Amino acid sequence: MNRQLLEAQEGVRLSICTGMLEYGHPDRMTTLHFYRAMPGSQLLLLDTEYEFAVAVYTLERDNTYIYTYAYQENQSWAAFDSTVPPNEYHSDCYTFARECYFRVNLRRRDNRRLDSAEAAHINDILRWNPQPAAANIQAEDSTQNQAGEILRKPAFQQEIEDTAAKLYAAKKKGGTYAFLLLTDSHYVVNGTWEDTFDCIREVDRRAPFDGVIHLGDLTDGMVSRRVNYDYVQTVKQDLFSLQKPLYLVMGNHDTNYFMSNPERFTKEEQYWLYQSDCCDNVVREGHALYYYRDFEDMRVRALFLHSFDECEEKRYGFSEEEVLWLQRTLKTVPKTYRVLVFSHVPPLPEIHYWSKDIRNGGKMVDVLEEYVRQDAAHCVLGWIHGHNHADQIYSGRLFPIVSLGCTKIEDFKDKKPDHAVTYDRVLGDVSQELWTVMLVQQDSTKVELIRFGAGEDRCIGI
Repeated sequence: MNRQLLEAQEGVRLSICTGMLEYGHPDRMTTLHFYRAMPGSQLLLLDTEYEFAVAVYTLERDNTYIYTYAYQENQSWAAFDSTVPPNEYHSDCYTFARECYFRVNLRRRDNRRLDSAEAAHINDILRWNPQPAAANIQAEDSTQNQAGEILRKPAFQQEIEDTAAKLYAAKKKGGTYAFLLLTDSHYVVNGTWEDTFDCIREVDRRAPFDGVIHLGDLTDGMVSRRVNYDYVQTVKQDLFSLQKPLYLVMGNHDTNYFMSNPERFTKEEQYWLYQSDCCDNVVREGHALYYYRDFEDMRVRALFLHSFDECEEKRYGFSEEEVLWLQRTLKTVPKTYRVLVFSHVPPLPEIHYWSKDIRNGGKMVDVLEEYVRQDAAHCVLGWIHGHNHADQIYSGRLFPIVSLGCTKIEDFKDKKPDHAVTYDRVLGDVSQELWTVMLVQQDSTKVELIRFGAGEDRCIGI
């Protein structure tokens, strides 16, 4: 994200060893966001009662966050450049010599403590010129070149064409509906989301989707509420730009609780941040984080569930109210409709590495199975979830339960359920990407899952 205005928080400085945020320093204020600089970009001091230091982060990525179970606590895969320590203070201007990310640390020249009013007026103290006139053309060219770089690679071009061709051929027959289906994007600074969305947009341009479904964990949920709000909006606004109906499922990281983060979102805040501005033709009770949508043309009722509550002793699972809601909702399914279920967390502990129990998960499956048994015409096409960061089709119940691998690039084989599959992922290779096009036919009990990137096409159904 290339922001034009700076935002700062008082009482925070930057570590000279790691570039990480350090709290409890009343004489400093620091930008919590990472800002993108181009060669020639400038920081210009406007108020000489202050001075500033810059922390620089290179575009190199630390593979630790790809090949091991690890989350960067500032949600950034940009590498701190220790040769530019954030304790070298400037009293005039700073010009960037290369493309990078940065943060700024400020203090008063008289070393007095800083207050929130000073932090709120940082742009009256320090001006950020992302693209000064002398560097404007060069900076714009650099941005455009980087944005299109991944699409110029033959492997990505071929995967885009192949995926679009499959989608086009299926829709040409008529009665087929296509949804972009992705999960666990875990947006980070200097990650691969920009590449992912470039590929998504190119497939949609050739063979348009009918809707978009995201199964949760848009971000890691480890930073301040203010910063994470912007990261969530980055992902959502990209998906909104496709101009398709968007259906979001809440993931556990979406509560902003991870690694004991104290700045959590309440359920009401989650509703307003993630779901309130999505598709308006869904049916929900109040501001509940679970809802359904009837797709009349394809005769499907899609259920979008809420499967995590950090306030519960058993965090993974479903509330008693949601179980009752499911029972009521199934009673009103139109006679010729089929049912599709979406959640973040799987419903059963045998397909979940992180806990020995899923609160009310068995009840949710039992309710769906009872619905199937009631009438030969009742059909649950499947339950599709994310969270496990692995592919799996579980066939131990009356309908398939399907796990999708994570959209963010991640490649480690441990901490997965038995029989789950993870794929080799390589930066710059098409295996870097992993998302799905879901094809639902009007009168079929099958659902096709076309994979873009790492993994294989699959077909599920009764």
